Amino acid sequence: MIVPLARSPDWRRPPVVTLALILLNVLVFFGLQLDDDQAEHDAFAYYFSTDLPEIELPAYKRYLDDPDNPTAFPGLRLYLDEEGSAFEQQLARVMIYDGPFMKRLIAGEIITPDQPDFARWQELRQQFEARLNESTTYRFSQVNYRASLLTSFTSMFLHGGFGHLLGNMIFLFLFGYVVEAVLGRWLYLAGYLLSGLTADWLYWIAEPDSGLLALGASGAIFGLSGMYVVLFGLRKIRFFYNLLFYFGYFRAPAIILLPVWLLFQLYEQYFSPSNVNNLAHIGGLLGGALIALAVKRWGHPLIDTDYLDAEDRQRAFEEKYAEGLSALAAMDAPKARRIFDELAAEQPDNVNLMTQRYNVAKLNPKSDEIHEAARRILTLPGADPTTVKLQHDTFVDYVRRVQPNVRLNPEQMMNLALRFAARGFLEDAEKIIVHLTNRLGDFRRNPEGLMALATHFRRADNRQKAEHYLNLLRQRYPDSPEARHGQLSSETGK
Repeated sequence: MIVPLARSPDWRRPPVVTLALILLNVLVFFGLQLDDDQAEHDAFAYYFSTDLPEIELPAYKRYLDDPDNPTAFPGLRLYLDEEGSAFEQQLARVMIYDGPFMKRLIAGEIITPDQPDFARWQELRQQFEARLNESTTYRFSQVNYRASLLTSFTSMFLHGGFGHLLGNMIFLFLFGYVVEAVLGRWLYLAGYLLSGLTADWLYWIAEPDSGLLALGASGAIFGLSGMYVVLFGLRKIRFFYNLLFYFGYFRAPAIILLPVWLLFQLYEQYFSPSNVNNLAHIGGLLGGALIALAVKRWGHPLIDTDYLDAEDRQRAFEEKYAEGLSALAAMDAPKARRIFDELAAEQPDNVNLMTQRYNVAKLNPKSDEIHEAARRILTLPGADPTTVKLQHDTFVDYVRRVQPNVRLNPEQMMNLALRFAARGFLEDAEKIIVHLTNRLGDFRRNPEGLMALATHFRRADNRQKAEHYLNLLRQRYPDSPEARHGQLSSETGK
């Protein structure tokens, strides 16, 4: 097994269509298919309560006894001498899936109109089919000898059991969210449905007389896999592989998986017989690949190439970033500055780049560059613990290197002080607020700063400092809302 490993889904742009398809498949299985075994049991109970076994089963045995007659189950000829109720039960269940025989039976070529029991047989057969059609699985699966456009569509939402459903839904998600991100919701949905149809159509072309039930989302999902590798083309992506007890990862151009998957399905079809519909898988795989080729040829503007190129860009970014770190470690400031500036033009909001650009700038603390590099970090909008700690560490280092030439305006200083106080860096918050209060006594946000010190020192169980700054607030800014709030809090004991 070889599966591509894409990046994690972007839940800011959730794969709505993929999730809806998964939900629809689950609802069909649990809402419509769970009673199908009982419906089939009831249909065969009716079958053996009528004259149908006496009419059809001998005819089926005679049909099988002639080696010139086509049949889906030639091995049954070895058991035609068996008798008994159990054998007849099994024979009847096998018969309805023997497409070549059923096609002739329904056409009136087995029980013919000139036979005396033809009319009675026809009536009983119709009633039996009506009971079989109470099974959602039987009614809406693709059966080639009686195929229709409707069943080609409905069959891709049916599953033969919970394990079948679970496996398909896992792969639908793994391939689906990537293809949906690249093609957009509606084009992706159209590609998914058309791949499912091409899966059934190839199976129908290859085995037009088959009477086996073809069902499941795997044909459409193989279509997604074909779209996936063609859309990525020669771009290298990561793959997970599993071979018996061995597994691992490798990087390779995505397109190489198309012939690998195709050859594997051909091998499974012709050299490893099973009840898996490999022809449908091949049809879906080729259909999806052709759809992606058509979109790349005629609908290229509809493709999100940024998403396709993101992994290559990220890898190139990481390589260049590592080169910048090496230059910085070697104290080659011009080279490090050039590299980090180039990367910042691509990712201006990258905090790691901001940090490295500051590290380059502080090699020359007398330059203007250090002030701008520090300001980028100190004015970051986030107030989460990681961001505030980075800002605190940067602020302490910046002030130490450039004082007294600190180029931050009062608004920026107060914003930092409030963040520092809220995250427990009270000593540095106190220094900033005291500085602003003493040097810029009329700064409008000084009451806010003093109130913050009183509040956070109280929370830190330092009541002495809390009272000190509350008193200072009342003395210096008695008419401020903060002073009135502080007075009310003291009176109410809060």
